[in-house]
Amino acid sequence: MSAAGKTVESMTEQEKARADAIMKGWLAFNAKAKANEETFNAKLEEIAGAISELIQEKTGIDTANIIGDRKAEFGRHVGDIVRTYQMRLPYHHQANDALIKEQLKTIDWAFQTGNMESLIRHDVDSMYEILHERVYWIEQTGDYSLALDAVTTPTCFRNLTIAEGFTWHSPMQVSWVSPYKRILEKGWLRNIWTSVTEQRIHEEWTVPRFKGYAEHLEANFDISAWNDEDRTITLTCIPPA
Repeated sequence: MSAAGKTVESMTEQEKARADAIMKGWLAFNAKAKANEETFNAKLEEIAGAISELIQEKTGIDTANIIGDRKAEFGRHVGDIVRTYQMRLPYHHQANDALIKEQLKTIDWAFQTGNMESLIRHDVDSMYEILHERVYWIEQTGDYSLALDAVTTPTCFRNLTIAEGFTWHSPMQVSWVSPYKRILEKGWLRNIWTSVTEQRIHEEWTVPRFKGYAEHLEANFDISAWNDEDRTITLTCIPPA
């Protein structure tokens, strides 16, 4: 059975031609990627050191503060980024593809099985200890921007939004472009995630989760309504009255 739910025998000539083209491109990419990986693996620390020195030169950030003693790991990440940006079949991949796909699979499952409310509750509950600690920080400083910081500064959130863009407007307001469109549209072409849209993700997944996070933080979050034109989501922290 093919990814689109068809047997090979039922595929049209056009579908077979597309599959053949992707297969040939994929095999060629794999051969090139493996060769590049071997090159990177032989020079991981050298590449990492050169890049960290360039960053220090351009920004003034101390090299030791960039990667510490993790040159090999940093080198592997650089190699993987290069590999990712070389992957252009069946579409141009970006650094956050894996995160987007894993989220979409979970979100699609929740929509199809009617478990979205339970999924959100589990997600929000799992964040209680991490987020509620910020209540103490806020009590000590009086700074409610720490509530917004708790949910938009961590690397895991930035990894999700890095491809499309993230912007600080003030300590109490940020925005980002919804990161799902590119992968969703590729999935729709292959009959995957057909009941999922960015607007539905925003209204039934993103907004309820951030409202739940705000409860843990004992603050209020104002989240902009979905806008199909620019797909920008704006999150504003509002201290309790």
